[in-house]
Amino acid sequence: MSVFAAAFILSGVAYGADQGVVSTCMVTGEKTDPRASCDVRLLNPVQVKKATILAGDKPLAGSTFNSFEDGDGKAAWFFLIDRSNPARSATVKRSIALVKSLYAQANARNIMAVGTFAEDLRVIISPGDPYADFDSRFASVKADGAATAFYFTAIKAIDILKKVPAERRALVLISDGKAEDTAYSREDVVKHAKEVGVVIYGVGIAEKRSETVYLQEVERLASETDGPFVSSVGNQDLPVEFIANFTRHLTNGGQITAPLGTLSGEMTIAPRLVLVDGTTIEGEKANAFVAPQPAPEPAPIKAAPVPPPPEPRPLIAEIYAAFDPILPGSRDWAADNETFAWILLLGIPLVIVGISALLVLRNAKQAAKPDIAVVGDGADNHETLYTQPMRADENPSPLLASGEPFGFFESMDGSDLRFEIRERNITIGRHSENDFQLEDDSVHRHHAVFHILPGQPPVITDLDTVNGVVVNGQRVAKAELLSGDVISLGETSFRFVAIEN
Repeated sequence: MSVFAAAFILSGVAYGADQGVVSTCMVTGEKTDPRASCDVRLLNPVQVKKATILAGDKPLAGSTFNSFEDGDGKAAWFFLIDRSNPARSATVKRSIALVKSLYAQANARNIMAVGTFAEDLRVIISPGDPYADFDSRFASVKADGAATAFYFTAIKAIDILKKVPAERRALVLISDGKAEDTAYSREDVVKHAKEVGVVIYGVGIAEKRSETVYLQEVERLASETDGPFVSSVGNQDLPVEFIANFTRHLTNGGQITAPLGTLSGEMTIAPRLVLVDGTTIEGEKANAFVAPQPAPEPAPIKAAPVPPPPEPRPLIAEIYAAFDPILPGSRDWAADNETFAWILLLGIPLVIVGISALLVLRNAKQAAKPDIAVVGDGADNHETLYTQPMRADENPSPLLASGEPFGFFESMDGSDLRFEIRERNITIGRHSENDFQLEDDSVHRHHAVFHILPGQPPVITDLDTVNGVVVNGQRVAKAELLSGDVISLGETSFRFVAIEN
């Protein structure tokens, strides 16, 4: 928390669980510009229509809301599958299948990791592993645990999440809730999760209805960290709404800020949200204090300076005074540039001749230069775009041993622009840090990734954007590409062409 001498927070996180909103509010800013700020997240992921901050019972003017999903922030999930008790083999397989379907949503902004636990924690897929083959990693995973270190392994998973570079983090705990720990408790897990800023998703799966009482442990971990909870018995399916809104349980909401203006002293601040359905909800109030702004110090009174007596002007200045009617200021300029004024006065003919000679020489050199022709790509006469920035510590090898490009993207707007594909991973978006930059407001800052694996068709993946990725007229989350496929990102379209080598 950023705290300044002029404005500081008296209480920490404000939880409005009864109202369905979780908020963290604080006062920040220097002495001259104190501001209220609230990070908000809805327990039920609903779109926010309007957001303001209340100081006491009055809304602050100039409140602004920045949606987390529309920004550049990252979110991270750690799936933890209970593999204890060989008799739960079918349940473990169901859990793995569930995680596989949710892991497909991983991208540059949605960082995901997967592990299993029984008496210990095993990390199967590390956070953000871009080349993880889910099926091969889980081929040997089975229900083989002899004991269940339920709380201990949850704490270890939270420690792993703590190191992930993300603004929001969640532990997805998939278990029957049968804890056999002796040194740790639910309170230890909840305390550690709140200290790190981790939300716990509770997914309780019981073998039979008589064992559903154990799911209370999973539910308590979720509710006490403001996370969602779902459960099933036997082969019962989990709620469709939970699967559809899985990531939005963590990524909804955003940041509200507002200037405090001249307000000072003790006060309460809280967020007020208006949802798309017209519902208005408020988060719990957080106590804050803003020190009064000091009165500005009066400016010191300065005595008017006494001008020095004028210095005698040199002879050259008096000569140049004759030019003042034609070139005002000639006299003063000559006084300030005495040497150059003498040279100019005595060498005007030489200066004119010299300038004329330089102009003639420059024109001769320009006439001798050959015309510069733009050389295209053979008969097609395409202009080739290179927009692949390289850092000093990078030395990517070409896709082909010959160094030839794998293919290229060519524009569909009638121009002859093309982007050559020379690396295995091509990031596409509006931001300048992308390999393939598209200057179109309908394209997201980080829109898609084009990826090539040896011996397989290239793949394009949507980075969870609003406008999405459309291949041959069909919107896709991830798709294999063939030469000639037309790709549309927002209002920009281009064709993928593979080069036969």
